[in-house]
Amino acid sequence: MSTDPFGLRSFDVDVARTRPGVKWQREPHMLASWVADMDFPVAPAITERLRALVDRGVFGYPNWPDGLSPAAHAFAARMERRHGWELDASRLHELADVVQGVRMAIGMLSSPGDGVALHLPAYHPFLYTMPMMDRRPISLPAAVDAAVEVIATERPAVMILCHPHNPTGRVFTRDELQQLADAAEEYDVWVISDEVHSDLLYAPARHIPFAAVSDAAARRCATVTSASKAFNLAGLRWAVLHAGPDVLDAAIREHPSHWFGAPNQFGVEATVAAWEDGDAWLTAVLDVLDENRHALSDLLARHLPGVGYTPPEATYLAWLDCSCLGAGDEPYELFRSRGVELSPGPQFGDGGDAHVRLNLATSPVVLASVVAAMGGA
Repeated sequence: MSTDPFGLRSFDVDVARTRPGVKWQREPHMLASWVADMDFPVAPAITERLRALVDRGVFGYPNWPDGLSPAAHAFAARMERRHGWELDASRLHELADVVQGVRMAIGMLSSPGDGVALHLPAYHPFLYTMPMMDRRPISLPAAVDAAVEVIATERPAVMILCHPHNPTGRVFTRDELQQLADAAEEYDVWVISDEVHSDLLYAPARHIPFAAVSDAAARRCATVTSASKAFNLAGLRWAVLHAGPDVLDAAIREHPSHWFGAPNQFGVEATVAAWEDGDAWLTAVLDVLDENRHALSDLLARHLPGVGYTPPEATYLAWLDCSCLGAGDEPYELFRSRGVELSPGPQFGDGGDAHVRLNLATSPVVLASVVAAMGGA
């Protein structure tokens, strides 16, 4: 019997450099370990469903009587099945991607000049959003007690919760989420919870949707997610927003139909296949990722001793403290000179200096090649 039924361990560098897509083609001579794309083959359930869609040869207007695609209904069913969150499907709104949903919610739940709080370092598109939308970024420390103190002092209009967290791979516990929910209620803060990495957790960590913490949390929370990260579907452009706040749901509905776009049939079909038939593939992926996150500790000890690293509780992203290398705030440039493309830490804001983010979603052989090259081999 094959120990690698989905071909997750056989990806190599020669194959990598022939692949389309931005990850390997932006700098085709480099080892790519930067953007959050997986190197793994797509789940067979997804390719089979998309192939069936192509074979039908009909790409006209879909028949979705209640205005929601099958992917939106699959999301609602998955949340109840996996997390015990019985959401109101009438408050679902379909989008192109998660960042679109976050920006929509910021625009509708706050005004120019308002504060938007988020844990730093932070996913960089969220940081870029602040000056573009004339919002004032408020840095939240990782410790939730300290974060609540900042919320109490700064009184942001909105808090963005990247949950699980990118780039650190941190998972918030139920007690921590309850503390944040209590603070949001007390200080009148709306919460935008980006939960796109929620399928990528390692035992014993457990994902708890912010909106599932309490009824009060649900009324304050816009949840935005997609199958794109866990199933490598970013190019198919489908995401979903659950509008817990009445004011947000009403604001979205005030716009004409399709003002924010409409679901793409291929993205919808791929998402349904992922969430209904892709769990065996996802389990196999998590086995490889779990192996890689632990192997990275040994690889760093061998090739880059002194680099700080804590295996993530979730995601396939490793946050590396390279201050020991004496490369200043931008060790990214040192690693580029050695042929490895990583995500530079400073783009993630405060706390990112002397750091890089490394993508673990590749075969163990490619990961070993990446770290060896980072060390100058």
